[in-house]
Amino acid sequence: MNVRALSLGLLASLVLVGTPGQLSAQSASEIVDAMLAEYEARIANVENYTLVQAVMGFEAVTYYEKEMSDGRPVFRTSMAGVAAQEGSPATGIDDVYALGEDLANRSEYRGRERINDYDVHVLEISDLRGTGFGTNVAQDSEFEPTRGRVYLDVDTYTPRRFIFEGEMTRDASVIPLTATMDMGDYREVEGLLVPFRTMTTIEGLGAAIDPEMRAQFEEMQRELEAMPAQQRQMVEAMMADQMRQFEAMMSDDAAPMVIEVLVTEVRVNQGPPR
Repeated sequence: MNVRALSLGLLASLVLVGTPGQLSAQSASEIVDAMLAEYEARIANVENYTLVQAVMGFEAVTYYEKEMSDGRPVFRTSMAGVAAQEGSPATGIDDVYALGEDLANRSEYRGRERINDYDVHVLEISDLRGTGFGTNVAQDSEFEPTRGRVYLDVDTYTPRRFIFEGEMTRDASVIPLTATMDMGDYREVEGLLVPFRTMTTIEGLGAAIDPEMRAQFEEMQRELEAMPAQQRQMVEAMMADQMRQFEAMMSDDAAPMVIEVLVTEVRVNQGPPR
C-alpha cells in the first residue's frame, strides 16, 4: 500500500471510529442519564445528611432530606441554621441533580474540556429561567440566571464547575451578572461525594454599589473604629476579605466578588441537627 492509500485509510478510520476520548458522539440526554444513574447509586443508602460549612468566616449548618420527585430520589433543604448573613451561598450541588430530565431538555452537549487537571463533559443551557438553578450564588439580591454551563467529571459525573449568566434586579435597575462556581477537593463520606471546597466568582456586582450602599459601608467603618481595640481586631479578622473586596468593587466596577465555602463536617443519616 502506498503512502497516499495509507493516509486515506487512516483518515477513514478516524472518521468511523473517532479520536481518543471521543469514540462516539454523545448527546445531552446520555450525559444527564449517566449523571443521574451514578448519583442515585451513590445515595441509595443515604436518607439525610448535614453539611457544616465555613462561609467567609462564618459557620452555616444545612440539613438535607431525601424525597421523591417525578419518581426519582433527590435531596431538599429541610432546615437550615445559619450563623452568618441570611442567603449566604451553599454548595448547592444537589440542585443540578434535582433538575433531572429538564436539564437534558434544556441543554446541548458541547464535548469535552479539561478543567483543573480533570476531564469534563460540557453541557450548555440556553434557558435557565424558571428553574431556580443558580439563584443562590448572589446573596441579598434578586438574581435570575438566564443561561449557563455545567461541567461534569467524565469519571464520576459530579459537577466540577457551573457558570451562570443572568440579571440582578435592585432598586428597579437590572444589572447583568456572571457567576462561576468551581467545586474541588471531593471526598467520599458514606456514599456521598462532597466537594469540600467551592469558590464562587461573581462579576458585575460592582455596578450595583449605589450611594446608599457606600454610605452604609462608611458607617460600618466608623462603628468599627469606635469599638474597643480587641473587639475591633476580632471583627476585622473575620470580615477582612469581605471588606477588601467591597473596597475594590467601589473603586472598580469590574472587580469581582470571590466567595470561598469550605465544608468542615458532613453527617450522614444522623437526622436533623440539634
